[in-house]
Amino acid sequence: SAVAQSDEQTGRIVARRLADGRTEFGWQPTGGERVLPTARYFPAGTAVGRWLHSSPIEVEGTEIGRINARLRDDGRIEFAFTPTDGERILPPSRYFPADTQVGRWLRSTEITISLPAPAPFIAVSAGDSHACAIRVGGEITCWGDNRFGQTDAPAGHYTHFSARGFVSAGGFSNCAIRVGGEITCWGDNEHGQADVPTTGMATFRAVDTSGWHSCSLNSTGSIRCWGDNRYGQTDTPTFGIFIAVSTGGGHTCAIRDNDAVRADRAIVCWGDNRFGQTDAPAGRFTAVSAGGDHTCGVREPGEIACWGDNRFGQTDAPAGRFTAVSAGGDHTCGVREPGEIACWGNNEYGRTNAPAGRFTTVSVGGAHNCALRESGAIACWGLNDDGQTDAPAP
Repeated sequence: SAVAQSDEQTGRIVARRLADGRTEFGWQPTGGERVLPTARYFPAGTAVGRWLHSSPIEVEGTEIGRINARLRDDGRIEFAFTPTDGERILPPSRYFPADTQVGRWLRSTEITISLPAPAPFIAVSAGDSHACAIRVGGEITCWGDNRFGQTDAPAGHYTHFSARGFVSAGGFSNCAIRVGGEITCWGDNEHGQADVPTTGMATFRAVDTSGWHSCSLNSTGSIRCWGDNRYGQTDTPTFGIFIAVSTGGGHTCAIRDNDAVRADRAIVCWGDNRFGQTDAPAGRFTAVSAGGDHTCGVREPGEIACWGDNRFGQTDAPAGRFTAVSAGGDHTCGVREPGEIACWGNNEYGRTNAPAGRFTTVSVGGAHNCALRESGAIACWGLNDDGQTDAPAP
């Protein structure tokens, strides 16, 4: 897969003597604020010649390396810097005198370090005017509108189960599954869509959130929903085993499996049905996506079927074999074999003008879309008034 080139950062190692005899050290980027790692104290009684190192130093959320320090036989302390992806760097001016005044910060000569290239992405989800993605390793990155804190992704590592399962960007909120199966939601919570239930919860393998409600799928195939319920969209079926769930504007849809009443891999929908968006057709499906007032699914052979509101042609799916589909408010996009994106419906702001290339999945937002390239890079297009299409590089 493609990997972005590493950037560089210049800065200096800084250090000061404390009253208890220890030496405190940190990193100061050129033109930036001093960064103090958690483990940053050089003990007064350290053995001569033994290199010690700080805890990892993070600058703007990126781990850049560690500071090294060792005591010389003349009483001075020698400092160095080891980048995350590089060899130890020894600044020309790097010695801390033994008789330095207590509390006075000294600094090394300026050095240049190579920053590690960010890891590629493995999935992406677009919200109303923002988007979030997960990198290899499990970290979440978000960008775009942040009026409700929806791009302030919590720290930690998150699992990846499906394009809309690991992290789902709703209208102005998000939900994600941590390693271990715990769900975390953040952002807008006007309707309780970010209030994850704390009782009767288990290990989860999928979660999806729309503008006003959220649903999860646990390891046994049961669905749990919370948030706005004015149309009954959180009243989940009481029987059946499910393999996928998707939240829409005022309705919810899921794929049921191993059920004695209905055929395996059938789509079941509930909630608002003013446009027929819950009237799922019969058949076996591999994917489902509930939009604002319409729904689409990928049939087992690969054809897309859509139903519900069609005022902008958002249910007029093109022919072909697809591997993924994402329904928005009034437009829809899908990934057609062997990886091309096709979009249909409202084309205001160019939201149906899909980019060329090979993709693995696509996610439709309010008036923009984001898709994951086979290389691990993200491409976004459409409305960009809040920077929602300015996807970070892998």
